[in-house]
Amino acid sequence: MIHHLILMDEAADLRIKDGLLTCGDKRIAVQVLGSLQCLASHARWSQTALCTVAQQCPVIMAQWDKRTEKWLTSSLLPRCRYVNPDATFRLCSLKPRHSTQLASDLLFTKVNNQHSLVRALEPSLAPLPRLASNSFNRILRLEAKWARFFWAKYFLAASQDLFVREKRKAQAPLNVALNYGYGFLYHALEWQCIASGLEPGIGIIHRLRRSRPSLACDLIEPFRCCVELYVMRHLDEMHDIKFMAGRFAEMLEDFWCYNDKRFRLRTIIRLTVESFARALLTQNPHAFRPFVLHARDACL
Repeated sequence: MIHHLILMDEAADLRIKDGLLTCGDKRIAVQVLGSLQCLASHARWSQTALCTVAQQCPVIMAQWDKRTEKWLTSSLLPRCRYVNPDATFRLCSLKPRHSTQLASDLLFTKVNNQHSLVRALEPSLAPLPRLASNSFNRILRLEAKWARFFWAKYFLAASQDLFVREKRKAQAPLNVALNYGYGFLYHALEWQCIASGLEPGIGIIHRLRRSRPSLACDLIEPFRCCVELYVMRHLDEMHDIKFMAGRFAEMLEDFWCYNDKRFRLRTIIRLTVESFARALLTQNPHAFRPFVLHARDACL
């Protein structure tokens, strides 16, 4: 079994003993770690522990900056983890038609999922217009137009006197919570891209930019609704960072519908990325199965 470990204990003292990652009386075999995220800014790592874990799995170190009120993160990626060079090559050499199909699926699914969320708040909401699968420019325009409509409805439902969605240097607690939740998804998707042998820096919607996991930024689009739902469900806890971290960790372990079955969200992320890699290898965009929000999961 692969474990995804999240460290939140500020008194953590981590070292390696007999092949086990040890912290006090808690122990876990390094070989079963699939990823590790450290949210404890004062945790103490031995050099051996850090080197050993970084060779086994992706490690994300995060520290809360009180001045900017945002998380500062750095990632340590293990060596020789790119085991799927064919998929990476296909990603770099996608035909325009296939690239457009995949990008359209991601963006239109995101809009559909947010539409389902708003419809749970306002059942009388009209259905979305049908668009051709290759109308990427129209979907981009639809996404931009939809974003203004969606955030107005979302802030109203949350009883927040907000008029803008702050993506950077957010001041409003609701925007801070949303950014933090998206960060959880970014890390989970980046880890899974690496595990599937995909270079997370090569995207199809977001342009190549230094130190940005552009592919993770692409694949996160259909999953954004999960963070928006959890923030709405736990509005009274979103002012506290520790509560936020606990709720978003719970979100990844919660069960959601995917392809008519129930899986943990972390598993759905894995299945989605694997289907994306399969679509690349077979050169069949229809093999990609993005996450679609089920009406039952959209209930608040």
